[in-house]
Amino acid sequence: MHEVLELILRTKDLAKAGDLFSIADDEIEKDCSSALQLIDETITQDDYVGLDGIQSVVEICVTRITSAIRETDSIEKHIDALVSVLKTCLQYDLESSSHNDSPHAKLVSDILSCIFQNYTKQTVIEKAAQSRCSF
Repeated sequence: MHEVLELILRTKDLAKAGDLFSIADDEIEKDCSSALQLIDETITQDDYVGLDGIQSVVEICVTRITSAIRETDSIEKHIDALVSVLKTCLQYDLESSSHNDSPHAKLVSDILSCIFQNYTKQTVIEKAAQSRCSF
């Protein structure tokens, strides 16, 4: 995994998260599935919902990963990892509290957007359809 991406995901360092946008898309793309696996592990931790800094790091990482997937047209390569994170998120409460979306709902939104931008790719939609959303 790219050392900056791994460092950010392992240390959850919000100050360094912006550095992801200086890494080339193809460098990020190579590590998307393994990075999504680390994200999947992070969002299941008991304290994830209560830690805004970690949520921000995860959101930035997901944004960068989905951007790299879009720019390199590699959705088919990473759809399984995306669906895995999506399924994990769907195990949590996705309803908004006051004026804020739940942290898992934010990720669902980004991932679904990435997936449905590729609606013409049958295998992508078939795999995404295996998970269901209920808001």
